[in-house]
Amino acid sequence: MSRKVYTLSQQQLDKESAVFWAIILDTTILTFLTIVGTLSGSMTALSEIVRFALLLSIEYISYVVLRRAHRGKFSEFEFGIGKIERITNLVVAFGLLLSSMYIFSKVISMTESAPISTNNLMLTIVGADLNLLVNYYFSIMFIRSNQTESSVIISSQISARIAKTVASFVVLGVLMLTLWIPDPKMARMVDLCGSLFLTVYMVIIAYGLIKESLPEILDRTIPEPDHYQILRILAENFDQYDGFSGYKARRAGKDLFILLKLCFFSTQTLEQIEARLQPVRKAFEAEMPGSSITIETEMMCKK
Repeated sequence: MSRKVYTLSQQQLDKESAVFWAIILDTTILTFLTIVGTLSGSMTALSEIVRFALLLSIEYISYVVLRRAHRGKFSEFEFGIGKIERITNLVVAFGLLLSSMYIFSKVISMTESAPISTNNLMLTIVGADLNLLVNYYFSIMFIRSNQTESSVIISSQISARIAKTVASFVVLGVLMLTLWIPDPKMARMVDLCGSLFLTVYMVIIAYGLIKESLPEILDRTIPEPDHYQILRILAENFDQYDGFSGYKARRAGKDLFILLKLCFFSTQTLEQIEARLQPVRKAFEAEMPGSSITIETEMMCKK
């Protein structure tokens, strides 16, 4: 059985390259921050490391999904691939909530006299500065790569990068202020305030992920007007296929997924079938914009 070869466009290659190098740099910075941040004793650094690691996991999943989607590896999914990302987002959201609870418990139990390592804090500031620059740079890169050919995955990455840039800026400011204050107790207070800010920020991110992802996981049947519109489009294009075996339609969040099962006489070639299907696809794209159409073809003998 021959396997279809997908030729990637330059825009698709640019998207994959941007996400790939973002992951490489993020992983490198996270490794450095984990070492020096943990040794510094800063709760702000610890909070940033946890947030960084959990959100980086989304990047890994998004990259895998993006590559497979560009190469047509998800054709077996009837109603799209969004649920894979959404389930991952929910897992990360609950991880953020649990992490924020843990960090909050550490903050309220920590004394003001707990020491902060100045040397390691300086290295942590270097890592935080690099993180801010990387987040800003890839925010611009993702926006540019998504201008010509929009992608839901890249759009999510843009939102995440902008949020990361804001958080990185605050973290860098808190760490520099902690290093600059000569009084150890006052420095620790500033550090704990920075940690509390990140705890609240993680809760906000988790809430946003849950709010966005939960409706996408729950499929809903479409209303009667949509059923009538699907049947009307099929009726108007009845000469483009030789038989009709039914259809399935589900709405996941804001997305409408339609699976059509159309029959063709076995005397026709694949090129002829594809040419007849083009008007059907264009009709759905024009009259039901935003819908995702999948067409399964079945061969039948001509009587």
